[in-house]
Amino acid sequence: MKPVKARAYTSLFLIVGVLLLTSAVIFIFREVLTPFFYSKQLGTLGIVLNLAIILLFLMGLTRMMALFLSYAHEEAVLERFVDRVKDNAANPLHKLDNQSLIVERVNALQILYDQNAEINQGSLASIVAAGESARFTLVRFVHNILIISGVFGTVVSLSVALFSAEGLLNTPDDMQKMGAILGGMSTALKTTITAILCYAVFSYFHLRLQDIRTQLLANLEQTTALYVMPHFRTTEGSILNDVSILTTELRQAAEAVIKIQERFLQAGDRLQLAVDDLQGQISTIGHSLARTVETNSDDLRVIRESIREGFRLDDKPVPTLPKTALISR
Repeated sequence: MKPVKARAYTSLFLIVGVLLLTSAVIFIFREVLTPFFYSKQLGTLGIVLNLAIILLFLMGLTRMMALFLSYAHEEAVLERFVDRVKDNAANPLHKLDNQSLIVERVNALQILYDQNAEINQGSLASIVAAGESARFTLVRFVHNILIISGVFGTVVSLSVALFSAEGLLNTPDDMQKMGAILGGMSTALKTTITAILCYAVFSYFHLRLQDIRTQLLANLEQTTALYVMPHFRTTEGSILNDVSILTTELRQAAEAVIKIQERFLQAGDRLQLAVDDLQGQISTIGHSLARTVETNSDDLRVIRESIREGFRLDDKPVPTLPKTALISR
């Protein structure tokens, strides 16, 4: 983007410098310049006419300074928006000035997009250009009237001179009338010089202001085309492109689902193998336990038989008589 903000601040510094330099020159050479504005023959007429031209000039410069600051602010907001878009921010318009050009442009595009209306960037650009042109009303007025004000001062001064000349014809010996004629002609020249100087300075800054406005609008349209319009595409080609992208994403998603399904099947097979292996181990352990129990039973049987034979025990014990029976015998 073109450096609008830097040029705007440079123009502001130039305006302030010109005003300060002019003020310093007027203060230093005040004794020389006082007769330039004041005429003894016409009194304060020259001061009033020149002061009116200077006030008109200062009014136009004040409006220019306000526009320079406004365009510098617009450029700063535009740069912040572009930086946020490049950083993939969730809401690039967060805490931006709602009255700025880029915010109004994005909101206008969103309204058209929500209504499924055709987006014509050229029409939006024309609307913005018309709005900015309306802000130049006072500047254009001053630019057009400034040189005419010098002509007006010249006409007024010459009118006074001609009026005095008419009186001089009636009384040729009246030297005061001759002084009024000369004073009127001098005032006409002075107002013309003042108007020309103010017009030259004002025209220079007016051209700089127009250039900065053009560059700002160009930056706005460039940002809209590069960073905003791709999110609001409604042409047939863009729709086909979106469908193509969606189809590709769906195919990739289906392939991912198939891969996941294959992984689940492989996991199921592995789980079945693990279950079969576990069942085999359980069967082996069961058979081992059965053989161990059978072996232990045989060993116990042998031990029992050995004890019976060792102690000569019968399978069924013989009941013994009680001692009372033996005593009785």
